[in-house]
Amino acid sequence: MSRLSSPPVIVAALLLLLAGAGALGWLWLRDGRMTPTAIVILFLPVALLIAGMTAWGTDRSQIGITAWALTMFGALVPAVYVMQSGPDNWFAQWRFMVAFGVAYFAIMAVFMLWLAAWTAWVPPAPGAMPLPEHRLKRRIESLANAGLNLRVERPADQPQQLLVTRDFRGGKRTIGVRLTFVSAGHCVRAREVSLVRGDKPMNAGEARMSSSLRPRDGTHPDADLIYDASLTLTPPSEVIRRRIAPRIADDRVEIAGDGEAAADPANLAHVLTEVVHQSGWGWQGVFFDWQRSCR
Repeated sequence: MSRLSSPPVIVAALLLLLAGAGALGWLWLRDGRMTPTAIVILFLPVALLIAGMTAWGTDRSQIGITAWALTMFGALVPAVYVMQSGPDNWFAQWRFMVAFGVAYFAIMAVFMLWLAAWTAWVPPAPGAMPLPEHRLKRRIESLANAGLNLRVERPADQPQQLLVTRDFRGGKRTIGVRLTFVSAGHCVRAREVSLVRGDKPMNAGEARMSSSLRPRDGTHPDADLIYDASLTLTPPSEVIRRRIAPRIADDRVEIAGDGEAAADPANLAHVLTEVVHQSGWGWQGVFFDWQRSCR
Protein backbone atom coordinates (compact mmCIF):
# COMPACT_ATOMS: atom_id res chain seq x y z
CA MET A 1 0.00 0.00 0.00
CA SER A 2 1.35 3.41 -0.95
CA ARG A 3 1.43 5.65 2.08
CA LEU A 4 0.73 8.93 0.31
CA SER A 5 -2.09 7.58 -1.86
CA SER A 6 -3.91 5.73 0.92
CA PRO A 7 -7.46 6.95 1.67
CA PRO A 8 -6.64 8.32 5.17
CA VAL A 9 -3.87 10.53 3.79
CA ILE A 10 -6.07 11.88 1.00
CA VAL A 11 -8.98 12.57 3.35
CA ALA A 12 -6.67 14.08 5.98
CA ALA A 13 -5.09 16.40 3.40
CA LEU A 14 -8.52 17.57 2.25
CA LEU A 15 -9.60 18.22 5.84
CA LEU A 16 -6.44 20.19 6.56
CA LEU A 17 -6.94 22.30 3.45
CA LEU A 18 -10.58 22.82 4.42
CA ALA A 19 -9.61 23.94 7.93
CA GLY A 20 -6.96 26.28 6.56
CA ALA A 21 -9.22 27.73 3.88
CA GLY A 22 -12.02 28.27 6.38
CA ALA A 23 -9.83 29.97 8.96
CA LEU A 24 -7.89 32.14 6.52
CA GLY A 25 -11.04 32.90 4.56
CA TRP A 26 -12.59 34.32 7.70
CA LEU A 27 -9.49 36.45 8.21
CA TRP A 28 -9.67 37.71 4.63
CA LEU A 29 -13.36 38.59 4.96
CA ARG A 30 -12.68 40.49 8.17
CA ASP A 31 -9.54 42.37 7.13
CA GLY A 32 -9.52 42.08 3.34
CA ARG A 33 -5.88 41.00 3.29
CA MET A 34 -3.91 37.85 2.63
CA THR A 35 -0.19 37.85 3.39
CA PRO A 36 2.48 35.41 2.14
CA THR A 37 2.69 34.07 5.68
CA ALA A 38 -0.98 33.13 5.52
CA ILE A 39 -0.39 31.17 2.32
CA VAL A 40 2.45 29.29 4.03
CA ILE A 41 0.19 28.56 7.01
CA LEU A 42 -2.44 27.17 4.64
CA PHE A 43 -0.12 24.51 3.21
CA LEU A 44 2.10 23.90 6.25
CA PRO A 45 -0.16 21.24 7.86
CA VAL A 46 -0.35 19.31 4.57
CA ALA A 47 3.44 19.43 4.28
CA LEU A 48 3.75 18.09 7.82
CA LEU A 49 1.27 15.33 6.97
CA ILE A 50 3.29 14.26 3.93
CA ALA A 51 6.54 14.36 5.92
CA GLY A 52 5.03 12.30 8.73
CA MET A 53 3.67 9.69 6.35
CA THR A 54 7.00 9.44 4.55
CA ALA A 55 8.76 8.74 7.85
CA TRP A 56 6.41 5.94 8.91
CA GLY A 57 5.93 2.42 7.58
CA THR A 58 3.19 1.06 5.37
CA ASP A 59 1.27 -0.81 8.08
CA ARG A 60 -2.41 0.15 8.21
CA SER A 61 -2.35 0.86 11.94
CA GLN A 62 0.68 3.14 11.60
CA ILE A 63 -0.92 5.01 8.71
CA GLY A 64 -4.18 5.42 10.63
CA ILE A 65 -2.58 6.61 13.88
CA THR A 66 -0.24 9.01 12.08
CA ALA A 67 -3.03 10.45 9.94
CA TRP A 68 -5.21 10.98 13.01
CA ALA A 69 -2.51 12.67 15.10
CA LEU A 70 -1.27 14.98 12.34
CA THR A 71 -4.78 15.95 11.29
CA MET A 72 -5.94 16.59 14.85
CA PHE A 73 -3.07 18.97 15.60
CA GLY A 74 -2.43 20.27 12.08
CA ALA A 75 -5.97 21.60 11.72
CA LEU A 76 -5.34 23.90 14.68
CA VAL A 77 -2.34 25.63 13.06
CA PRO A 78 -4.35 28.07 10.88
CA ALA A 79 -6.77 28.71 13.75
CA VAL A 80 -3.92 29.74 16.05
CA TYR A 81 -2.53 31.98 13.33
CA VAL A 82 -5.89 33.69 12.87
CA MET A 83 -6.29 34.20 16.62
CA GLN A 84 -2.89 35.90 16.76
CA SER A 85 -3.17 37.90 13.53
CA GLY A 86 -6.87 38.68 13.41
CA PRO A 87 -8.71 41.82 14.51
CA ASP A 88 -8.37 43.11 18.05
CA ASN A 89 -12.13 42.97 18.56
CA TRP A 90 -12.50 40.34 21.29
CA PHE A 91 -16.09 39.55 20.31
CA ALA A 92 -15.06 38.77 16.73
CA GLN A 93 -12.22 36.58 17.98
CA TRP A 94 -14.46 34.64 20.33
CA ARG A 95 -17.10 34.22 17.64
CA PHE A 96 -14.49 32.77 15.31
CA MET A 97 -13.13 30.46 18.01
CA VAL A 98 -16.59 29.09 18.86
CA ALA A 99 -17.54 28.56 15.20
CA PHE A 100 -14.21 26.93 14.36
CA GLY A 101 -14.30 24.78 17.49
CA VAL A 102 -17.79 23.43 16.81
CA ALA A 103 -16.92 22.60 13.20
CA TYR A 104 -13.58 21.11 14.27
CA PHE A 105 -15.02 18.69 16.82
CA ALA A 106 -17.95 17.68 14.60
CA ILE A 107 -15.77 16.90 11.59
CA MET A 108 -13.02 15.22 13.62
CA ALA A 109 -15.54 12.94 15.34
CA VAL A 110 -16.80 11.68 11.98
CA PHE A 111 -13.24 11.38 10.67
CA MET A 112 -12.19 9.39 13.75
CA LEU A 113 -15.01 6.86 13.35
CA TRP A 114 -14.28 6.42 9.65
CA LEU A 115 -10.53 6.17 10.25
CA ALA A 116 -10.95 3.61 13.04
CA ALA A 117 -13.02 1.40 10.73
CA TRP A 118 -10.43 1.74 7.95
CA THR A 119 -7.54 0.93 10.29
CA ALA A 120 -9.26 -2.20 11.66
CA TRP A 121 -10.15 -3.53 8.20
CA VAL A 122 -8.20 -6.39 6.61
CA PRO A 123 -9.28 -7.13 3.02
CA PRO A 124 -9.45 -10.66 1.62
CA ALA A 125 -6.25 -12.18 0.29
CA PRO A 126 -5.68 -11.22 -3.36
CA GLY A 127 -7.04 -13.88 -5.67
CA ALA A 128 -8.72 -15.87 -2.88
CA MET A 129 -12.24 -16.99 -3.70
CA PRO A 130 -14.59 -16.47 -0.73
CA LEU A 131 -15.58 -19.72 0.93
CA PRO A 132 -19.17 -20.47 1.89
CA GLU A 133 -19.93 -19.34 5.42
CA HIS A 134 -20.32 -22.85 6.83
CA ARG A 135 -16.86 -23.87 5.59
CA LEU A 136 -15.21 -20.79 7.06
CA LYS A 137 -16.86 -21.56 10.39
CA ARG A 138 -15.49 -25.10 10.25
CA ARG A 139 -12.00 -23.75 9.65
CA ILE A 140 -12.25 -21.51 12.69
CA GLU A 141 -13.67 -24.33 14.79
CA SER A 142 -10.70 -26.50 13.80
CA LEU A 143 -8.44 -24.08 15.69
CA ALA A 144 -9.69 -25.71 18.89
CA ASN A 145 -7.60 -28.75 17.86
CA ALA A 146 -4.53 -26.77 16.75
CA GLY A 147 -2.85 -26.77 20.16
CA LEU A 148 -3.77 -23.18 21.01
CA ASN A 149 -5.98 -23.95 24.03
CA LEU A 150 -8.99 -22.27 22.44
CA ARG A 151 -12.71 -22.78 22.87
CA VAL A 152 -14.99 -22.18 19.91
CA GLU A 153 -18.71 -21.98 20.63
CA ARG A 154 -21.81 -21.39 18.53
CA PRO A 155 -24.34 -19.27 20.46
CA ALA A 156 -27.72 -20.98 20.21
CA ASP A 157 -29.61 -17.70 19.76
CA GLN A 158 -27.13 -16.20 17.26
CA PRO A 159 -26.55 -18.67 14.41
CA GLN A 160 -24.53 -16.12 12.44
CA GLN A 161 -21.93 -15.84 15.21
CA LEU A 162 -19.02 -17.75 16.70
CA LEU A 163 -17.43 -17.06 20.08
CA VAL A 164 -13.71 -17.83 20.33
CA THR A 165 -12.16 -17.62 23.80
CA ARG A 166 -8.84 -18.40 25.41
CA ASP A 167 -8.20 -18.66 29.15
CA PHE A 168 -4.75 -18.09 30.61
CA ARG A 169 -3.00 -17.48 33.92
CA GLY A 170 -4.85 -20.34 35.54
CA GLY A 171 -8.22 -19.34 34.13
CA LYS A 172 -8.14 -15.95 35.84
CA ARG A 173 -7.94 -14.09 32.54
CA THR A 174 -9.90 -14.55 29.34
CA ILE A 175 -9.53 -13.09 25.88
CA GLY A 176 -12.64 -13.49 23.76
CA VAL A 177 -13.51 -12.61 20.18
CA ARG A 178 -17.11 -12.65 19.01
CA LEU A 179 -17.28 -13.17 15.25
CA THR A 180 -20.35 -12.10 13.29
CA PHE A 181 -20.48 -13.41 9.73
CA VAL A 182 -21.95 -11.11 7.08
CA SER A 183 -22.45 -13.44 4.13
CA ALA A 184 -23.76 -10.74 1.80
CA GLY A 185 -20.44 -8.89 1.89
CA HIS A 186 -18.16 -11.84 2.73
CA CYS A 187 -17.03 -10.03 5.84
CA VAL A 188 -16.49 -10.99 9.48
CA ARG A 189 -17.11 -8.37 12.17
CA ALA A 190 -14.93 -9.03 15.22
CA ARG A 191 -15.61 -7.65 18.69
CA GLU A 192 -13.02 -8.37 21.37
CA VAL A 193 -13.41 -8.46 25.13
CA SER A 194 -10.88 -8.92 27.92
CA LEU A 195 -11.87 -10.32 31.32
CA VAL A 196 -9.82 -10.43 34.53
CA ARG A 197 -11.21 -12.41 37.46
CA GLY A 198 -9.19 -11.92 40.62
CA ASP A 199 -5.71 -12.10 39.10
CA LYS A 200 -2.57 -10.44 40.36
CA PRO A 201 -1.50 -7.31 38.47
CA MET A 202 0.87 -7.94 35.57
CA ASN A 203 2.26 -4.39 35.49
CA ALA A 204 2.26 -1.13 37.42
CA GLY A 205 -0.74 0.19 35.51
CA GLU A 206 -2.87 -2.77 36.54
CA ALA A 207 -1.64 -2.48 40.12
CA ARG A 208 -3.17 0.99 40.29
CA MET A 209 -6.55 -0.20 39.05
CA SER A 210 -9.36 0.43 41.51
CA SER A 211 -13.12 0.56 41.33
CA SER A 212 -13.29 3.35 43.90
CA LEU A 213 -12.45 7.04 43.79
CA ARG A 214 -10.06 6.91 46.72
CA PRO A 215 -7.25 9.46 46.59
CA ARG A 216 -3.75 8.21 45.82
CA ASP A 217 -2.27 9.74 48.96
CA GLY A 218 -0.07 6.83 49.99
CA THR A 219 -2.51 5.56 52.63
CA HIS A 220 -4.28 3.19 50.22
CA PRO A 221 -2.05 0.45 48.79
CA ASP A 222 -2.17 -0.66 45.19
CA ALA A 223 -4.47 -3.55 44.33
CA ASP A 224 -3.33 -7.09 45.17
CA LEU A 225 -6.04 -8.66 43.01
CA ILE A 226 -7.87 -7.03 40.12
CA TYR A 227 -11.21 -7.59 38.43
CA ASP A 228 -11.90 -6.02 35.09
CA ALA A 229 -13.98 -6.35 31.94
CA SER A 230 -13.13 -4.19 28.96
CA LEU A 231 -13.60 -3.98 25.22
CA THR A 232 -10.44 -4.04 23.15
CA LEU A 233 -9.53 -3.71 19.50
CA THR A 234 -6.32 -5.28 18.21
CA PRO A 235 -4.84 -3.26 15.33
CA PRO A 236 -4.11 -5.50 12.35
CA SER A 237 -0.46 -6.47 11.93
CA GLU A 238 0.70 -8.20 8.79
CA VAL A 239 4.09 -8.84 10.41
CA ILE A 240 2.57 -10.91 13.22
CA ARG A 241 0.27 -12.77 10.84
CA ARG A 242 3.26 -13.76 8.71
CA ARG A 243 5.05 -15.06 11.80
CA ILE A 244 2.08 -17.22 12.74
CA ALA A 245 1.64 -18.49 9.16
CA PRO A 246 -1.33 -20.85 9.55
CA ARG A 247 -1.49 -23.70 7.05
CA ILE A 248 -4.97 -24.49 5.75
CA ALA A 249 -5.86 -27.83 4.19
CA ASP A 250 -9.52 -28.09 3.20
CA ASP A 251 -11.34 -27.11 6.39
CA ARG A 252 -8.52 -27.80 8.82
CA VAL A 253 -6.12 -25.15 10.14
CA GLU A 254 -2.67 -25.86 11.56
CA ILE A 255 0.01 -23.47 12.77
CA ALA A 256 3.00 -23.78 10.44
CA GLY A 257 4.96 -20.77 11.71
CA ASP A 258 5.88 -19.46 15.14
CA GLY A 259 3.88 -21.58 17.58
CA GLU A 260 4.73 -19.39 20.56
CA ALA A 261 3.43 -16.29 18.79
CA ALA A 262 0.24 -18.12 17.82
CA ALA A 263 -0.28 -19.32 21.41
CA ASP A 264 0.16 -15.83 22.87
CA PRO A 265 -3.30 -14.71 24.07
CA ALA A 266 -2.60 -11.20 22.80
CA ASN A 267 -2.33 -12.61 19.26
CA LEU A 268 -5.66 -14.44 19.21
CA ALA A 269 -7.19 -11.81 16.92
CA HIS A 270 -4.22 -12.09 14.53
CA VAL A 271 -4.67 -15.86 14.23
CA LEU A 272 -8.35 -15.46 13.43
CA THR A 273 -7.68 -12.58 11.06
CA GLU A 274 -5.27 -14.63 8.98
CA VAL A 275 -7.67 -17.57 8.70
CA VAL A 276 -10.44 -15.23 7.56
CA HIS A 277 -8.06 -13.39 5.24
CA GLN A 278 -6.86 -16.56 3.50
CA SER A 279 -10.45 -17.78 3.15
CA GLY A 280 -11.39 -14.89 0.88
CA TRP A 281 -13.32 -12.92 3.49
CA GLY A 282 -12.68 -9.47 4.91
CA TRP A 283 -12.03 -8.81 8.60
CA GLN A 284 -13.55 -5.78 10.32
CA GLY A 285 -12.68 -5.03 13.92
CA VAL A 286 -15.48 -3.20 15.77
CA PHE A 287 -15.96 -1.65 19.19
CA PHE A 288 -19.74 -1.49 19.43
CA ASP A 289 -22.72 -3.64 18.52
CA TRP A 290 -24.28 -0.83 16.49
CA GLN A 291 -21.43 -1.05 13.97
CA ARG A 292 -23.36 -3.17 11.50
CA SER A 293 -21.46 -2.72 8.26
CA CYS A 294 -17.98 -3.48 7.07
CA ARG A 295 -15.75 -0.78 5.67
